[in-house]
Formats: sequence, structure tokens, C-alpha cells
Amino acid sequence: MEEKQIQQAFQELIRIPSVTGTPGEEQACAYLEQLLSQMGVATRRICRVPERPNLLAVIRAEHPRLEPVVLISHIDVVDGDPAKWSHGVFSGELDQGRIWGRGTLDTKQLTMMELYAFSHLVGREKELTRDVYFLATIDEEGGSAYGMEYVKQACPELFRNAVVFNEGGGFPLHINGRDYMMLTVGEKAVCKVRLWAEGTPGHASAPHGDQAMLKLAKGLERIFAHEDRLTCGSRQTYETMRSIVGSDVWDNPVGADIFGYAGQNSIGMRNYRIGQRSNVIPGVAETVLEFKVLPETKVSEITDFLDRELAGLEVAYQVLSYEPGFESRLDNSRLQELVSQLNEACTANGFSGQVLPMLALGRTDGRFFGMEGSMVYGCSPLLMGDSFDVVLPKVHGNNESILQASFLFGCRVLDAIIGRNCLTGGEQ
Repeated sequence: MEEKQIQQAFQELIRIPSVTGTPGEEQACAYLEQLLSQMGVATRRICRVPERPNLLAVIRAEHPRLEPVVLISHIDVVDGDPAKWSHGVFSGELDQGRIWGRGTLDTKQLTMMELYAFSHLVGREKELTRDVYFLATIDEEGGSAYGMEYVKQACPELFRNAVVFNEGGGFPLHINGRDYMMLTVGEKAVCKVRLWAEGTPGHASAPHGDQAMLKLAKGLERIFAHEDRLTCGSRQTYETMRSIVGSDVWDNPVGADIFGYAGQNSIGMRNYRIGQRSNVIPGVAETVLEFKVLPETKVSEITDFLDRELAGLEVAYQVLSYEPGFESRLDNSRLQELVSQLNEACTANGFSGQVLPMLALGRTDGRFFGMEGSMVYGCSPLLMGDSFDVVLPKVHGNNESILQASFLFGCRVLDAIIGRNCLTGGEQ
């Protein structure tokens, strides 16, 4: 595909209102099928239910000698309120140098950047050093049960021993007088824990001392007061960020938050149940805590923390789920090579800055690969006009848009990197 074609295709994809759980998901899938068919590439729909398909395509190397590369993105999006947008939510309009519409930053831009690079590998099976997969999924905004989670159930072999290009990075930041290109190299683990207390039920007009709510409140007060004692997991990415920037103090507030996020654990309260009637003292009060902890944290470290903080209190807990985190450290030669390639490609295409590894700010579909030991990197490269602090409020917010120049820059950079990693001699 040429740049003009990929931009037109991108705008058309934006015009498909592929809101999670709506018919637009299938329409977006069908549009990508059409584009791949025009390239002569066969596709496969992977569906938990027929009306909600995920799309997989592959170019197989004639003589693969390296692990596969998997290009992933999600084509479902959140909705938007037209009254709060200056352009149509799904207009795909090019105006004042920007392409407008939901998905321009999360993550249809990545879908088309990856498709652009993928298209340049078609017909080059003899030159490929590895198989290359293009995987566009749905339901990421809804938890991925119909998307990547199901794809993993259907194709478990795809998730092991792969190099994965994902969302989450590629947004530039200006920090302490220098420009940086962010590259996600890992994600935190997430552990959900049910916490509850039991007491004597009664009428609210006659409160007593054996109340479940008061017991639970004491437990929560102690847990959140001592959140900083939850010191576990790897701080390698944090230390790498500090080393590259050369300071603990960052003058960019968003950058400072990203830096802090990579070095600390946190606890949030997801939901709670403290009774059903205002005039009744409940016999049981409960909540669900969500621990977002650094890679390499063990469940036992979380339970040890809870045991210490809840000692002597009439509060019980149960671990409901645990999704491990993952991290690729800069002492890994593969990551060093990728950082070097990204630096070179960005410089060659007009970005003057240094690559800065980070942990993804949330959980992405990359987690399904990372927990199987695959190397997952978040990178949809943009120019400084779409810096992280500028675009972050637009993701799931109003007036989501991307600079035309940023989109084409990302296409060129990913094309260069993927070509370097997949073709004999690193040729494009």
C-alpha cells in the first residue's frame, strides 16, 4: 500500500462506528478483510459468537528461523457525545491537518500503521526470517472476553514465544528540555481481593458496637494508610527511566506521573456492598480491592501484606483473581536492538529525541501474550504535535484526533522497524 491509500483506508475505518458490542465491530472486520483480500492475503475470522469476529491474517516465511512477529490492535472503540465534539464522532474528516474521529488514537491508528507495514511483506515469503501475523480484535474496551481472551483459547500456540507489537507507547513527551519517544516494555499485575467483615445485624435506630461496616472501615483505613508498605515487584523500568532522563524530578506532569507509576504499587476500591436498606444495620459488609502491582510481584507478597495490616482485626479476605505482570528489561539484547532501531527510524523520519521505556498505564490485550512469556512492546509512533500530555485527555474523551503528519510518521517508522525485524538483512 502507498501512503495515500493507507490514509484513505484509515479515514474509512474511522467512519465505521465500531463501538464495543455493536454491529460496527463486524463491519470494521469486514472492511479489513476487504483490504487484505485486495492484497491477496487470506484471512480467518475467530469468533466466540459469529456476529462479533476477530480477524487474523498471516504471511508465512518459506524458511522461518526466528520466533513469529504478531501485530495486534483493537478495532472496537468507546462511544462519544456528538454535542461535545467539534467534528463528527465518526467523521474521519481531515481538517486543519488533523484526522478527526473516535479511534484515531485508540487504536485504529495502530491497526492501519501495522497494516501498512504488513502490506509491504506480502509476496516476500522467501525473504522473511519469521512468520508475521496481523491480528485485529474486538471487545478490548469491554474486557476482551469476546476478543483477545477468546482468540487465546482458540489459538493458544500464537501467544507463546512471539515478538508482539501492541498499543500503549509511541507517544512523545518533552521532559526537562528534551524530547523522548515512549516505548512500553511491560505491564503491571492486577490482583482482585474480596474483603469482608461480619457483625450483628439490627435496626438503624439502635446502633451498636458490633457493626460489620465499622469493622470493615478499620481494615480499609489500615490498608490505605500503609499502602506505601506494599513494596514488591521489579523497579527495573523505573530505574531505566531515571537513568535515561538523568533526574528524579521531571518537569512534565504527565511524564512525572508515568515515572512514578513505574516505581510504585497501588490499591483501589472497585465496588462495595454495605447493606440494602437505609434503616437496617447489615450483618455483612464487603468490598473488592484491586491491587495494581509491579511486574514479578507474587500473590503471596500481597497476601503477606494483608495478613500484616489486618492482624488483630475481624476482617477476612479472599483472592478472587490474579493476572501476572510482565516486563522486558533494557539488559535484554533484543530490547536494546529494538530501542536502537526505533531511535534510528524516528530520526530518519524527522523526530529528534531518545527512546524512553515505560510501563503501560493500564492493562492491554498484550497481557495475554506477556503472561505466556512473549516479548510485548507498545509502539504507535507519533510526532511532538501529538505528545502524550496533549492526546491523553482525548483518549475516551472528546475531539479525539491525530495529526495527518503523525499518522504517516507512524506508518513509516513501524514499516522500517518491522522490515528490519522480519526480512533477511533487515531490508524494507
